[in-house]
Amino acid sequence: MSGGRALLVVGLGLGDEGKGSVVDALVRRHQAATVVRFNGGPQAAHHVVSPEGKLHCFSQFGAGTLVPGVRTHLGRFMAVDPLALAREDAALRAIGVSDALARLSVDPRCVVVTPVHRAINRIRELARGEARHGSVGIGVGEALLDAENAALPCVRVGDARDPGRLGATLRLLWRMKIDHAEQLAARGKNAAIDRELASLRRPEPNELLAASLDHLVHASGASLSEGPALDAGRVTVFEGAQGVLLDRDHGFFPHVTPSRTTFANADALLAEAPRALAVTRIGVLRAYATRHGEGPFVTEDAALTATTPDLHNGAAGFQGAFRVGWFDVVAARYALRVVGGVDWLAITNLDRLAGLARVKVCTAYASDDGGGILHDLPMNCGAPAMSPEAGSALTLLLSRCRPVYTELPGWRSSGDVAASAFLRFLESPAALGTRVGMASWGPRAGDKAAIECLQ
Repeated sequence: MSGGRALLVVGLGLGDEGKGSVVDALVRRHQAATVVRFNGGPQAAHHVVSPEGKLHCFSQFGAGTLVPGVRTHLGRFMAVDPLALAREDAALRAIGVSDALARLSVDPRCVVVTPVHRAINRIRELARGEARHGSVGIGVGEALLDAENAALPCVRVGDARDPGRLGATLRLLWRMKIDHAEQLAARGKNAAIDRELASLRRPEPNELLAASLDHLVHASGASLSEGPALDAGRVTVFEGAQGVLLDRDHGFFPHVTPSRTTFANADALLAEAPRALAVTRIGVLRAYATRHGEGPFVTEDAALTATTPDLHNGAAGFQGAFRVGWFDVVAARYALRVVGGVDWLAITNLDRLAGLARVKVCTAYASDDGGGILHDLPMNCGAPAMSPEAGSALTLLLSRCRPVYTELPGWRSSGDVAASAFLRFLESPAALGTRVGMASWGPRAGDKAAIECLQ
């Protein structure tokens, strides 16, 4: 071992677990040198509040960027939107962070999300009508799926080193996607689809994309690097996006992402690294459950949704409503099995439930079709492992389930015995059987209770 350490952070829910604030806290507490982003892309929304009260929603930069000197590396599994990255850099400059791009390295193999992908993503989702999957409409999924299809053109960050090739690839992609979008639009034509189709037919957005990518690679101060620089004796934080229950292979199909949201991509990057690091795996969950957009959600509670509005997520976006429910032990146990367990858990948003007389925890599902009580979700539901059929079977199963709750006393503050009892219950074999190493009572690093113990 070189003496370095890697802290791997994934969400064990459906996204929005609070990964960004946990990463920021880890970076500050352990004086990390680098944050490595290893999945997803510009659809991420990792909100961080600095000790001084500066707020930023991290999308592509690592959530440690508010700490001076901390670098970001976008690993080869990331999807990159240069236009969105430039907007995020401008937002960081507006709060006094002027060197984010100079602290950024990007793997040249990263897939580029273009305006073409954004438009066709929205057309495809709008054409589904009532059967929408819950996409955020930014085009990440379209770009990642294109990259897996050898018959389709794919733009990667490193293509900016050859402007002729970049221009030819963008033009071919644009023409092919217009034809495909027109076929999709014919299935469900409406005003919203017409607007997206008109946007797709315009060449100017792709010209802006090419210029922005050229600037990123040649003039921004960012560097290209196939793999992160892992400092000997320093901590590197690997920041995941989305959540395990949205994983392409293990999520509830079709409400999934083409990205791998487990530790798999981080493990692959570590395996390629020039030096070995001691690894700690951290899973993040809210003290209650959330889901943004469509898909099964067994513990959804309309009253809790109404009384626990989210400060940074609403129903105004393309994705749809932000839904709230009680903590779901069954779903969290499933996520833990999918990732092979974690070393410890970070439980966030405990402050959002403060003041309730009682809190609920779903410890089992009751089946509406006579299937009895379900304490654990099956991994494949009789379908081939890691297949859409398995995910679809899980989705169907969840649609027939009702939550079975255990009620616990509520709390008013972090010092309440009831709050500690809630966390101890989550740790117990009756619930998750996994140690809680961090309890978050607010958005800042100082709001994270220092109860972790890195072995």
